[in-house]
Amino acid sequence: MARIPYVEKDTASDETKELYASFEQQFGIPQVPNVVKALSNSPKLARRVFPLANYFMNESALDPRLRELAVLTLMDRLNCKYGFVRHIDIAERTGISREQIDNIASYQTSELFSDDDKLIIRYAEELTQKGQVDDGLFQQVRDLIGQDNVLDLTAATAFWNMMARNLNALQVDLE
Repeated sequence: MARIPYVEKDTASDETKELYASFEQQFGIPQVPNVVKALSNSPKLARRVFPLANYFMNESALDPRLRELAVLTLMDRLNCKYGFVRHIDIAERTGISREQIDNIASYQTSELFSDDDKLIIRYAEELTQKGQVDDGLFQQVRDLIGQDNVLDLTAATAFWNMMARNLNALQVDLE
């Protein structure tokens, strides 16, 4: 059960209703998810958080498949069921198989992932668990995806780490 109430559309302020309409339009969904309803207890916070999510989902040049490998990894490592489950459909749309999703925790020994996949997963894992990555790993990932993309991968991993920690602390319920 969520630790804070959800702001429902029918009882929301005009500012929050505008935020919900924008969210629905940006992400092409008919109803705002519970994470939005929870964070909308602070409309000023929500208005800043969700445009960044939109950037990573719709504007970044980073390959969406690589982004989702990172997101699934960090959600798994942080035991964020809400975030992990919400990203399953997104990951599948990027070409990640359900079998890969189910085996993200054991990627190191899995033949389901390419060496490049394993490098991206390891990057997200280390950044999530250690708060940093070593020079060799950073160089390998930069060589693989380029400087601009390694910046977006790093920022996306950090962003969804923030979201996972909010989801866990607030105990946001899965829809």
